Amino acid sequence: MNHSQIFLKQLSIAIESNSHVLITGQTGTGKSSLARQIHEEGKRRDGPFVVVNLATLHEGTLESELFGHERGAFTGAEKKRSGRLEMAHGGTLFLDEVGELSLRMQARLLEFFQSRRMTPLGSNREIGVDARVIAATHRNLQKAVSLGEFREDLFFRLRVISIALKSIKERSDEFDALVHTCLTDVSAQLGRPILRISEEVADALEMYDWPGNIRELKNVLECAVLSSSNGVITFDDLPIWFLEPESKNERLLGPASQILPEGLGVVELPLSFDFQETLERFQKEYFSRALRLNHGRISRTARQIGLNKTTFLRRVRAYGLGLS
Repeated sequence: MNHSQIFLKQLSIAIESNSHVLITGQTGTGKSSLARQIHEEGKRRDGPFVVVNLATLHEGTLESELFGHERGAFTGAEKKRSGRLEMAHGGTLFLDEVGELSLRMQARLLEFFQSRRMTPLGSNREIGVDARVIAATHRNLQKAVSLGEFREDLFFRLRVISIALKSIKERSDEFDALVHTCLTDVSAQLGRPILRISEEVADALEMYDWPGNIRELKNVLECAVLSSSNGVITFDDLPIWFLEPESKNERLLGPASQILPEGLGVVELPLSFDFQETLERFQKEYFSRALRLNHGRISRTARQIGLNKTTFLRRVRAYGLGLS
């Protein structure tokens, strides 16, 4: 099975079950959205969906946030307060950035997993809680376990169902579909019709590294949809910060260079008895020249040399080619 098939299978299992889920992936890959989808399409859809971003909570208040406290439990505790775990009873508790938990809090959370009961701060009473836990992290928890930074027993408790989200760079063969999905979502949120993306913009989106992944892609498209006034997203509609890195490469705006009469010119390459190695050297130089002559335009170059755009883009990325 390829990554998409594995992902869909794991997602289906997560939706149909009540088991705990661990979602991993780089920042911006959609971990929070996926957690909400699992809850809203799952058996606990009628229960609460309680979110706790563990990276934003101070260690001194985290225990109270998760488990609650009684009045007078500590200085400033003027009244009783329910914790997020108790609030999630009958539903789902989403622990975002679970890899940021301290070892002490990991132990507290493990106690809940083992007994399904929790004790608020300053109390001697236990509360039974029926909550499914979906956890997410951008960290490699297996590595954290080997370094002694994350408890192995808690890791196993969380990873009943594991879903790994790939970065945009790792999903080049799905990029067109990702752009269409994000554009559809953004347009719906803004109450705007779905716009057409110009070829030059499509090429620029494909060549960008997307360190912020889907979140960053949606931000770019949101700005473009708000800026566009003629039914087509052009370079003028893209945010300034997105265009700035491309300025030294003519921002893909200049007209494509004329192809030399003899094609892409003549090149001398060292030949090897390793056929595959020689072939790869030739392909890398061939693709590089074709891209330069077309100012980096992916779609135009793919059409010109007779390759499917997705296949061409995959090879461009494999050879580490960009604009020069």
